[in-house]
Amino acid sequence: MTARRPALRPALVAVVAGVLAAVLWWLAQDLVVVAPPARATDVSGGDVARTVVDPRLLLAAALAAAVALVAATVAVLRAIARPSR
Repeated sequence: MTARRPALRPALVAVVAGVLAAVLWWLAQDLVVVAPPARATDVSGGDVARTVVDPRLLLAAALAAAVALVAATVAVLRAIARPSR
């Protein structure tokens, strides 16, 4: 199976790593509702939603995206490579 389709394995790795990167990026973000600062005059009695990012998950998402890019490049290069025989 790999002899006829040498680009299949890196292509699957690229897809899985890309999906993992998207899921980790989504999990890295979180909304936290906090009280407004004391000096804020434009907030009228409500709470403020702030986005908090977990840097470890964001780093893991960036590394998964890098693996996806490298695997996709390898898959494309293997798919266009011509046999020397």
